[in-house]
Amino acid sequence: MSQVSNAVKLHIGLLSFSWNHEFKILNGGPFPAILGLDFLQLTQMTLDLPPRSFSFAFAPDSVGSFVTEVGDSGSEPFLHELCMKAGELNTIAQARPKELCAEVLKGEYPLLFSSSVGTAMCAPYEIELSDITPVRSPPYRCAPPKLEVFKRIVNELLQQGVVRPSKSQYASPAFLIPKNSGGFRLVVDYRKVNSKFVFDSYPLPTIDQAFDQFAGATVFSVLDLNSSYFQIPLTPRSRRITAFCTPFGLFEFNKLPMGISVGSQGLSRVMDVLFADLKSDFVCNYLDNLII
Repeated sequence: MSQVSNAVKLHIGLLSFSWNHEFKILNGGPFPAILGLDFLQLTQMTLDLPPRSFSFAFAPDSVGSFVTEVGDSGSEPFLHELCMKAGELNTIAQARPKELCAEVLKGEYPLLFSSSVGTAMCAPYEIELSDITPVRSPPYRCAPPKLEVFKRIVNELLQQGVVRPSKSQYASPAFLIPKNSGGFRLVVDYRKVNSKFVFDSYPLPTIDQAFDQFAGATVFSVLDLNSSYFQIPLTPRSRRITAFCTPFGLFEFNKLPMGISVGSQGLSRVMDVLFADLKSDFVCNYLDNLII
């Protein structure tokens, strides 16, 4: 497997121009190579590989030539093919991928980086119960000033499609708790129904696994998922089990609710399925965050 083994700072002189630059050295391939796409960008160099010539955007009339240390590329089929393909890349803008930044990604994928709650492209989560006897509790009392906040939060969830009115035989009481950032969060007391859940043994990620996975990595991106549970759909049969009561009505979740004992397992399973080809190489899910 090829890997960058060293780096060297050089003063490079080409034609009548010169620069100071740090180059990375790649070993493990058919021959050692010096990686320098960032140098090409710095110097605005344009390569024409089949005739082995180069020039600079700021001095297009100055053309230089280069030779390789491994002999004529015609004697090495893979080098000849590489030169022919690379020769089609006339500018560094074509040879080098665009720099990634949050603003560019948000503009390119507006539906992914949105304040609205979406729906993950996954199989709906199925809640299994040890018995089918419904459990229910009366709604908790709520002071009139907080009741208006309560109604507003539920109405927002209705508009987002996260919950819907219910006729379920189940009823778990909902209430509000203050958030550290200000305002309130809707919480459902699922203790009675949790006691009936068939436990989901899907393994949960740990921070130790993340450290092991990314040992030696130097660049990290962390994405905080927007209401991650609320992006996972529930099966129709499971929705009635999540029903919660308020002083102003009965509702049930269309999406995976927070507070149920199998929620973390459901989220981890979905994340692992969606990022199966990237997990353990480039992506680690930890709670409701993606580490890339």
